[in-house]
Amino acid sequence: MNKLLNIGWRNNKVLTGITVLLILVTAFVSIFLSLMIAQNQAISKETKRLREVTNGVLMRMNSTRTQFANVVHHFESVPEQEACAPRHIKKMQEFNIAGFFLQAVAHVKDNRIVCSSIAEVFDGASLGNPSRIEPDGTRLYANLKVSDWQNHHLVVMEKAGWAIVLVPSHAIEALGSTDVSVAIFGIQEHKLYTSRGEIAPEWLKTYQGKQALTFIDKERHMLVYMAPNKLNLTGVVAAIPLKDIHDDLVSFIQILIPLAMLVGVSLGGIFIYMQRTRYSTKSAILKGLAKNEFYLEYQPIINLENKRCVGAEALIRWRTPDNTFISPDTFIPAAEASGVICQITQRVFELVAKDMHTALNMHKHFHVGINISSHDIRSGALMPMIENLKKSTGAKGNQILIEVTERGFLDDEAALTTIKNIRECGVMVAIDDFGTGYSSLSYLTKFQLDYLKIDKTFVDSVGTDAVTSHVAFHIIEMAKTLQLGMVAEGVETEEQAKILQERGVQYVQGWLFSKSLKRKDFYAYLDKHT
Repeated sequence: MNKLLNIGWRNNKVLTGITVLLILVTAFVSIFLSLMIAQNQAISKETKRLREVTNGVLMRMNSTRTQFANVVHHFESVPEQEACAPRHIKKMQEFNIAGFFLQAVAHVKDNRIVCSSIAEVFDGASLGNPSRIEPDGTRLYANLKVSDWQNHHLVVMEKAGWAIVLVPSHAIEALGSTDVSVAIFGIQEHKLYTSRGEIAPEWLKTYQGKQALTFIDKERHMLVYMAPNKLNLTGVVAAIPLKDIHDDLVSFIQILIPLAMLVGVSLGGIFIYMQRTRYSTKSAILKGLAKNEFYLEYQPIINLENKRCVGAEALIRWRTPDNTFISPDTFIPAAEASGVICQITQRVFELVAKDMHTALNMHKHFHVGINISSHDIRSGALMPMIENLKKSTGAKGNQILIEVTERGFLDDEAALTTIKNIRECGVMVAIDDFGTGYSSLSYLTKFQLDYLKIDKTFVDSVGTDAVTSHVAFHIIEMAKTLQLGMVAEGVETEEQAKILQERGVQYVQGWLFSKSLKRKDFYAYLDKHT
């Protein structure tokens, strides 16, 4: 009997040991697989980020190529003896203003700039020998230096005697993601044209072009993404350190191994808890609308000439009953993704009618700007909301400004019809956050617009040496050429206001004059500034 008990005890002990071992193995295998999946997802996410950065640079390069082709096509039939005639110089300047990344348009003869759109800077400049001659006869000069660009080397693209001048670093300096290293290089000659951050020469030497390439440089601990342009002559490389990803994974291991058993036991309970307490963004927004948790603030729009308040931009805000403020940067994209942005727009119109009735009636030259989304343009409900606003407040059409971001113009047919209907009823239309997309110029020429709102990103650079300061001035010149009114957003300093006014900007909004205000505070501000 004792012998049997001992055997049973030993069998139970073995079974318990095997069970514990299986639990541990299962837990560790699960953790290992989770870490592998997490690492792959992290790499995939960062690769997507690098691809977006690279594609952004390539789009700018392709845009520049298109502008260059337009310049050559326009001027190639001009006789040599007439190349520098005043009318052709004027046309060069028009091309210069229209091209975001063009520093100059020029006529070249015997590797020397004969005349250009900026005579005092480039006329007479020697280009030396071309760095590359492309199959279609385009010559690339990569070593031009002029006094106005001491800290940048310039690139000249020339064909049939006509050229554009550009700063290659501008294609990467205006990008976000400052932790990403990025560069533009020649694929055939493996030559680096411009770069930001750490770029290894070995990456360029091994790349043959033709298609995108992703790899990990284990020696430098970098994730690298490379892609060619359409001609397969110039490439873009973007890279980011893997250190942060690996550090997170190591910390994850150190936490999970001691808690492996707890994680296994708790997994079911956590899953049930998450299912029961799952938060629905759509439901939360609709509930907030039903309980009147949304309200408006108004940011004054100021006439720079007389410093008077001539209007206001209506800005939607959300504060929950427990006094939690939810940023528009959070709930607006969520509302668009969940399909309830049109309900928010309707609430904005309702609140504007309630809040601004007095201002619109007392000040006939006062207007209210209302932001709409691409969903509103397609919904068919926008025109009735505008008509109801005019009827309920007695506002004239020119007292209402509908602000559309560049995304709102993506569906050309719907946007053209809607913008036409809005303007036919006397209401003004503005393109908002102008310059932050890649197709902005086409919107200005295709759609009937009244105002152009210069994004804060470019206003911030005014009065500095940042590359985007040149972009801001190009935007202003285009608006003046197309006879559009201009509103500069995010003006925070007297110097910015002065420079913008000197450049021809009529209206501004920003903290230099006032932050966004609730209804009562806005009326007090309006009384003092009309």
